[in-house]
Amino acid sequence: MEYSGGYFLLSAASANQPFYLTQVADGGFHLEKLISMDEEVGGVFPNIFDIWADRKPKWPTPVLSKTVLDKVLVSMVFGTLADALEGYREAKAQEPSVSLIGISLDEKYLPDFHDWRDPINDETGEGEGVVYCLKKKQPTSSGGIFAGYDIAGYELGGRFLSFLGNHLFKDYLVLDSNLSINKYGLFPELQTAEALARYTNEVLVEQGMAEEDLMWLPWKITIYEGF
Repeated sequence: MEYSGGYFLLSAASANQPFYLTQVADGGFHLEKLISMDEEVGGVFPNIFDIWADRKPKWPTPVLSKTVLDKVLVSMVFGTLADALEGYREAKAQEPSVSLIGISLDEKYLPDFHDWRDPINDETGEGEGVVYCLKKKQPTSSGGIFAGYDIAGYELGGRFLSFLGNHLFKDYLVLDSNLSINKYGLFPELQTAEALARYTNEVLVEQGMAEEDLMWLPWKITIYEGF
């Protein structure tokens, strides 16, 4: 069983940055569009911390109404598909290339994930956005299209760092030169994603190649709108 970690809006303002595409192009892969929960790679928005601090975003993104922003959980995730769709409709009118995805995690990873995630850092007492969503143990909403698996670590503050954001793809290719990713820059098979997540935690973190203090897991991504 897989449980929902929430829903994200992605902006094309950063989704196809050459900085990240170079990694996969050098590996001999052609992508249509990168999909990632990583703010830098996937263009995830809105960043609630930036809004609270009245900071200008790193790149132009659609402006959402207060009604929608009040439904965004720390830091950039919507708890339900209905809330995310409301944000998507507002954003779509400003930027036609905006998209909407959902993420989920296999239940076998939940105990370790929640044990690792120190509750003293919670903003609400119930957990930051993704933590809160996973605690509810709700399956992802039906009607979406399977996109693949992203290997990512959940950072304090409610953000993700993905394998592309941490420049791990070259290390994965060294491990397995026959490795493949799909047109979204994701791994199409769960078994492969799980093996690479273990490799990241057990080898690359120890070698200082991957960001430490993160638990790297295979997150399933489902597309709902915009592709």
